[in-house]
Amino acid sequence: MAMALTSLMVVFLAMPALAPAVHLASKSGDGASADSQVENPATSGANPSLTVIDGRIGRQPIYNVLVGCGIAPAEVLSLTQSFKGIFDFRKARPKDEYQICLTSQKKLKKLTYKTSPTNQYVAVKTDSGVFHTYRRKISPEKQTVARTFTIDSSLYQAVTGQGENGSLVAAFGDIFSWDIDFYLYPRKGDIIRILFEKYTLNGKFIKYGKIIAAQYIGRSKKFSAFYFNDGRQAGYYDENGRPLRKMFLRVPVKFGMRTSSFSTRRYHPISKKYKRHTGIDYGAAHGTPIFATANGTVEFAGRRGGYGKLVIIRHPNGYRTYYGHCSRLLVKKGSYVKQGQTIARVGRTGQATGPHVHYEIRINGKPVNPNNIKPAKGAPLPSDLRTRFENLVQTRLLTMGDYLYSDL
Repeated sequence: MAMALTSLMVVFLAMPALAPAVHLASKSGDGASADSQVENPATSGANPSLTVIDGRIGRQPIYNVLVGCGIAPAEVLSLTQSFKGIFDFRKARPKDEYQICLTSQKKLKKLTYKTSPTNQYVAVKTDSGVFHTYRRKISPEKQTVARTFTIDSSLYQAVTGQGENGSLVAAFGDIFSWDIDFYLYPRKGDIIRILFEKYTLNGKFIKYGKIIAAQYIGRSKKFSAFYFNDGRQAGYYDENGRPLRKMFLRVPVKFGMRTSSFSTRRYHPISKKYKRHTGIDYGAAHGTPIFATANGTVEFAGRRGGYGKLVIIRHPNGYRTYYGHCSRLLVKKGSYVKQGQTIARVGRTGQATGPHVHYEIRINGKPVNPNNIKPAKGAPLPSDLRTRFENLVQTRLLTMGDYLYSDL
């Protein structure tokens, strides 16, 4: 048996994936480990000693993994066929994990295939020699959490520096993306408060749920958002019941930096002359997604002079938005795009010294400063929903306060 285990380790170490962990487990009395408990609805009595192999799929197909463990190809084929309609191994990803239980004769007793901590696919061989295959969905624990963050250098640093994940930063930024330019507005000392759902499994973070309420408290203004579902549509509203969604998003990229502003006279680093700069430049890593700031129809997608690869989107009421210096264009002329849809990737085509997106807004052909666009406020909630919404706001604020002050 020791030689067999040594051979198994040699086979796996030769593969490009991470070397799996191999250990012995036996189902004998009360001392059996949890890993050795083989679910088998048609098997009775004690199981013989099992070899349990844990690993990550890497870049090899599950067939290679199983055959590499010494399992007969015919048995592997029978196993994969038993997963039909439950899981397609062609959709396997390198980070997927597996656990294989083998008998001393190298017969497969059980396979557990994990695509995520909460999603597993299991095959157990019954006494009749067929595989009992099913999906095991594990429900994580949902918690409601309230946190306060203070900006020192950036919004991202403020949140992740307190142990939260970057995806919470993105979700918070999306909520206020119609009102706050996070490249320009944040200042040191600004305060962020978030009431949100958080899912964990065995104490480990799995994902975030909805942000239920959020506040951004700047030096001169406070922005608030409350999630509200009236049974017909759901979204975020301010404390007065007006929707946060507006015609234009403030910026076309996430998590970069403003490198140049709208100006009537700017020194151009390539032409070495002072020129009018009719938009705002946002620097970001090459390939960063660029998204449409408003719904509209693509009027142009191609190369144009100093803009390099350019997308122009036509919006209602004479508005057009320009997105220049792209590395890749992901839309075609005539296609309809929605607000927030990825339309291109950041690049440095045309007259550009580094990767960034040049963003313009024009009204009836005339360039305007995007920062001067006054976002039109949407219609408030109808009167028959106002009382319900106002009660919800008060409840969320009290809940947020209770959670925050309970930690003091």
